[in-house]
Amino acid sequence: MIRSFFRGLVAIATLTLLAGCSNPETPQEVAAAFWQAMAENDAGDVMEYSTLAEATAFDGYKRSWTDAVPSFGRVVIEHREATIVTRLPAEAGTEGERLELVTYLVRFQDQWLVDYDRTGEAILNPSPFSSIMGELSRLGDELSARFSSSSDDFEQQMEQLARDLEAYSEEIGREAEGAMEAFGKKLQEAMRELERSVEDALKDSEPTPEEDRVILEQAARDLDRQADELNEPTMESIASASRTVAETGERFTRLSEETLNRYREEWQQRLAEMRADADEFIEQLRL
Repeated sequence: MIRSFFRGLVAIATLTLLAGCSNPETPQEVAAAFWQAMAENDAGDVMEYSTLAEATAFDGYKRSWTDAVPSFGRVVIEHREATIVTRLPAEAGTEGERLELVTYLVRFQDQWLVDYDRTGEAILNPSPFSSIMGELSRLGDELSARFSSSSDDFEQQMEQLARDLEAYSEEIGREAEGAMEAFGKKLQEAMRELERSVEDALKDSEPTPEEDRVILEQAARDLDRQADELNEPTMESIASASRTVAETGERFTRLSEETLNRYREEWQQRLAEMRADADEFIEQLRL
């Protein structure tokens, strides 16, 4: 039950579409129909589900999508535009790898359509951030699940992420600096609030088992120390803070039901806020 609670924090929607849906209406359904048409090299259906105006302009984005079966991640709908994280097989010769891209959609005459040109531009002229942003997105997808499992893999991924980001040019670093600083400050405040909540639990008049007190005291110390490191956020300090959050969530799963139940709702809110800030940070880096 505890594991399912933390997994429930994951805000990414899993897109389960009915095969053979004849009248796709939602952005998710239209995206699925569009990529099915791409896989079948069907210019007519591509036109039906996208902004492509002429069959002669269909170019398949200069590659073959035959039998390509997509999987979908985060969906964002803002007024008359939508984006869906889409994962497809990578180029030939990279068996098992997945190409992560964004399917862009627009609302036109009360119907969702894939923005053919904008989606293609992202494929044909990928940003140098593409691969690392894919890693960020995957980390975001898995963050809450990591709260209820070992944080070893998460730590390794975050450390590699920090090294990879440092390897990019100074120009890219400058572009990401503002987003990094804003996210670092938000993460710091969220960690402080979580720390205060943990300390409140230690001061609770209700009896707390000694094993729980040890866990909570260590969590509070680690949150305090790591939040201090975010006074001047860097990718390393953000990576380290993320590891601390993951470790804190793992510690929560070792608390007794009695202790956890008293603070379940509040801790859920704090962790959800961190996740929302992380999603915003990822989106800013994607721009």
